[in-house]
Amino acid sequence: MNQLADVNSVAELEVDANKLIVAFASSDGEMINQHFGSSLGFHVYAIDGSSATPLAAKSFGKEQRDGNEEKLKPKLAWLTGCDMVYCGSVGGTATNELIKLGAHPVIVKGGSDIEEIIAELQQDLTGAMSPLLERIFKQKSGKDQSRFAEMADEEWAE
Repeated sequence: MNQLADVNSVAELEVDANKLIVAFASSDGEMINQHFGSSLGFHVYAIDGSSATPLAAKSFGKEQRDGNEEKLKPKLAWLTGCDMVYCGSVGGTATNELIKLGAHPVIVKGGSDIEEIIAELQQDLTGAMSPLLERIFKQKSGKDQSRFAEMADEEWAE
């Protein structure tokens, strides 16, 4: 198995723009079995039509009280750079914050198997893409292009 990256944020990882960066809220790395806010861990993959590469995993301590908005901050900070975040459920505040980061929350019920979700995403990536995936890739290419345009406008001093 690949060595997983130890990063402060998923955004630090170098991933091809044609790959989907997907996080799964999971206690074991096999099932999506965690609520976003109280999730004990996230497992992140780079996915395209033919491969799914584990990139990083992060564990979070158990939070003492529900309704503690501070518990979201470390998770949101670490998940910056993800395109999608799968979880058992997610509250309104977390949903809004994920969307601001450009990460689309996806709720799945009943402890879905991560490998099955990856296979479904790969099918979607190689077939007629869902409107959500089309929007994600449009956002990704827009970000990349504007970043290069901004760099070209900057004045370089040596």
